[in-house]
Amino acid sequence: MSKLAMATYSVALMIMVGWLLIVGQSIMLPVLVGIIAVYILTTAADAMVRIPVVGRLPRSWRRLLVLLAITAAFLLLASFITTNAASISAALPQYTENFDALQLRFLDFLGVKETPQWANFGERILDLLDATTLMPAAVATISNGGSVIVAAALYAVFILAELDSLPNKTQRAMGNPEQATHTLEIARQINEKIGSYLAAKTLVNIILAFVSYGILIMLGISHPAFWAIIIGLLNYIPYIGSIIAVVFPVTVSLIQFASFGHAAVALVTLMIPQIAVGYYIEPKFLGRSVNLSPFTVLLSLAIWTALWGMMGAILAVPLTAMVMIILAEIPNTRFIAVMMSERGDL
Repeated sequence: MSKLAMATYSVALMIMVGWLLIVGQSIMLPVLVGIIAVYILTTAADAMVRIPVVGRLPRSWRRLLVLLAITAAFLLLASFITTNAASISAALPQYTENFDALQLRFLDFLGVKETPQWANFGERILDLLDATTLMPAAVATISNGGSVIVAAALYAVFILAELDSLPNKTQRAMGNPEQATHTLEIARQINEKIGSYLAAKTLVNIILAFVSYGILIMLGISHPAFWAIIIGLLNYIPYIGSIIAVVFPVTVSLIQFASFGHAAVALVTLMIPQIAVGYYIEPKFLGRSVNLSPFTVLLSLAIWTALWGMMGAILAVPLTAMVMIILAEIPNTRFIAVMMSERGDL
């Protein structure tokens, strides 16, 4: 087969796979989230062996405990976000008044004596983000994410039920013991990389959320726990997630205190832990756990976000790491995995 034909078939295959990912999002997304959840549950259950009492429980019971803990945490988080969305909606009229006052001060600083029509942003913000629009949007977002999480949890439960018998089933399905061993080794590599990455990433995000919470408390910004959680959650999105999250509390600081100085202090103090996480803590904790180059991470972030939105952005790194490991095991596609890696070593 010529190289031109191989390239043509490869492009056609990528287009077909992309189309299937878009069309089959409602089916494939919960399945993939469930598989990734199994990696988290397995890694967490293995780590629980060190706990005196819980570590003596069977592995299946430890996995179940982790699953129940994650489900309870998600329900509490959803309730907390909904409650804070209602509180923010109620505070919007006061915020918009402060924002209008801030505009007048800024225009006066520029020497503008008459307020132009385009400067009345306060009422526009209030119309755009009143309780009748903000709450349904928050509830819809939580509902959509909740349906994916519930379906993924069901898939994870059934996958966990069959996980211990998977090696034996793989041996029988392959027929060839060497091929079965090789396939299980690939699954082990994926489990090790994804599990360690998500565990370390979650720990880093929790630390970042607590540090951000302390800063928000000191600055007196309203709803500090809510914004700290948003910062921690969006840090799952590589490079840009937590930086985008900082924009929200900084904006609240600007309109809450009607002070550019307070907003500047909030921006600087909140960005310091972001920089520390991005350039020191994450490289130290995560290391080269997924072995993806920065360009690959950015490209995968753009692709998965275009395909699956916010959920795709959060899952971009683990999904791309899984793809790279699989490509590395196929001789004709190994060069792609090498180009995707950080330094070319797999």
